[in-house]
Amino acid sequence: MPGDGWARRRPLPLRVAQGLFGRLIGLIAPVHARLALATSGRISPGLGPRPGIILETTGRRSGAARRVVLTYLADGPRIVLIASNYGRAGDPAWFSNLTAEPHVGVIRRGRRERYVARVATGTERIDLLRRTDDANFGVYAAYSRRTAREIPVVVLDPERIA
Repeated sequence: MPGDGWARRRPLPLRVAQGLFGRLIGLIAPVHARLALATSGRISPGLGPRPGIILETTGRRSGAARRVVLTYLADGPRIVLIASNYGRAGDPAWFSNLTAEPHVGVIRRGRRERYVARVATGTERIDLLRRTDDANFGVYAAYSRRTAREIPVVVLDPERIA
């Protein structure tokens, strides 16, 4: 199995549902993301049952502000993100940006907040990956089976003001 072996094969009915859901999301999500970005989150970045945020990072080479719409898993005050890049070979640009500068902004439910990013490892990574995958209809397991790389899991902790 490609990736790091955490993604179990799903039953056929779920795989069919994943395929249909994936096609539908592939058509709707890009337009919806543009609307969420253009309105700075006034149009919710969430899509149906999948909650969404606008992640604000600093470009690692340009130093320019970058924004991207992502689905997430709420874990108490923390936010969990999966850097799946749809199962492509390389990590997404937003992941490279936040590993270079872990202080990020998040627009969620119309509010902008500051967070500090870290990459989860070991059993924490696998636990969060499985929980996020279960909440997202198994799409991350499908992405993991498509790629040979280990899909990173990012935890955003609220920034503490000193």
